[in-house]
Amino acid sequence: MGYLVLARKYRPQRFVEVVGQPHVVRTLQNALRKGRLAHALLFSGIRGVGKTTVARIVAKALNCEADDPGEPCNVCSPCREIAEGRSLDVIEIDAASNRGIDEIRELRENLKFMPARGRAKVYIIDEAHMLTREAANALLKSLEEPPPHVYFILATTEPHRLPVTILSRCQRYDFRRIPVSILIEHLREVARREGAEIDEQALYLIARESEGSLRDALSLLDQALAYGVRTREELIEAFGLAERGLVEALARAIIRRDLAEAFRVSEEAYRQGVDLLYLSENLTELFRHLLACKVSPSGPSEDLSPAETVLLRELSVEVEVEEALLCFQHLLRGTEALKRSPYPHLTFQLTLARLCEMGRLTSLREILRKLEELTERGPIRGIPSPSQSPDRKPDEISWEEVVEEARREKPRLAAWLASLDPPRQEGDRLVLRIPAGTLLAEDDFKEELRGFLTARYRRLVDIEVERDPEKSFREKLVERPEVKETLAIFGGKVAWVKPRERRET
Repeated sequence: MGYLVLARKYRPQRFVEVVGQPHVVRTLQNALRKGRLAHALLFSGIRGVGKTTVARIVAKALNCEADDPGEPCNVCSPCREIAEGRSLDVIEIDAASNRGIDEIRELRENLKFMPARGRAKVYIIDEAHMLTREAANALLKSLEEPPPHVYFILATTEPHRLPVTILSRCQRYDFRRIPVSILIEHLREVARREGAEIDEQALYLIARESEGSLRDALSLLDQALAYGVRTREELIEAFGLAERGLVEALARAIIRRDLAEAFRVSEEAYRQGVDLLYLSENLTELFRHLLACKVSPSGPSEDLSPAETVLLRELSVEVEVEEALLCFQHLLRGTEALKRSPYPHLTFQLTLARLCEMGRLTSLREILRKLEELTERGPIRGIPSPSQSPDRKPDEISWEEVVEEARREKPRLAAWLASLDPPRQEGDRLVLRIPAGTLLAEDDFKEELRGFLTARYRRLVDIEVERDPEKSFREKLVERPEVKETLAIFGGKVAWVKPRERRET
């Protein structure tokens, strides 16, 4: 017989061997022992967490000849046949390749036949979300009212894609991601059984890379043992994973806004042949943990290694919550862009450049503290202090200075302001006269102009639209057909009217 991979060699055969799903195991065992197991079950969860494995164990428990209905014995004939995949009473269907209505019709025709050997006939439908709409509808009646000897177990990684009519007829069990600590413990036991020595840091890296999937963890361990991995460094070399030192160096460079150092580290990673997408994902994950560390009263996550916990506590002192959030957001967008980019090296460096050049954020508490210091030293520039007279005369700021400042800040207002006279004082107010019919006379421009002048003179400025003899001339001019047609063609407005000066010849 050929080599059996670890994921199959150490596949659980009894409920007690199932890893990381105690809530599912306990409920199913109680239901089996009390005779309350539903005839239609739905197992949902990510890949490699035990959905199909548990379905087979349930099938064995239903047909086991031992006394305990809640745990298969793995000794009787039905248990051995199911474990070896040759039982006629357990039918496994891959819905990805048998998803049509014809296959479901054939299944329905076979439901009426009694089990060949055991007490129950079990249909395990894997990837159930791949069933067509017609096939799912054809299955509804069988799910709701199956024969007493028939059980359906549907397994899926995407339960949201199943019709609600299917969901409402099934008893649902959600399989969770397996915690890193449980994965490490299981990997350590498997390595011991295989007679291999591998250190804790390497096991932690394998568990973290598996993202909660036991099958993925065992597959990585299988590959590591084939390479002869013993240490974390050998594992990184074997898999081409990003060294923690690169991620740490990039994180420090980003927090300190050291673009030169960030580029140096990225070039080193590029020369080493490190997968930049993997590096970007790890960097994003680090800032996610850093943000969680800043906002969580309990500190870093328990799933992190001691070295990562120490690093996060050290970095959290150098960064504010706002900075961590902004870096996390930019890195997440950069990682998404990296997946689609034909130039991953340049895209990754562009993300680093944006992070290093975005400027350091200041917390609101720090801003308020600085404002209090400035207030204690004296009045803030541009804001009148109580010692300053509220009846400040308008001629203290020249109109030329206001126009010059408008040229720097609001160029479109500057030309109009240059054609106006300085505002006149009427009591506590300043009044600026503008010609009727100009753009300045419109409400939006008037408000913008009023705010600009009020800020400069530090007094309320009213705008008065003047009515002068030129108004009648302007209105007559605007009413002329050629002017109307010109305005309609260009979508323009008449700003002001300047009569042409006649020259004597």
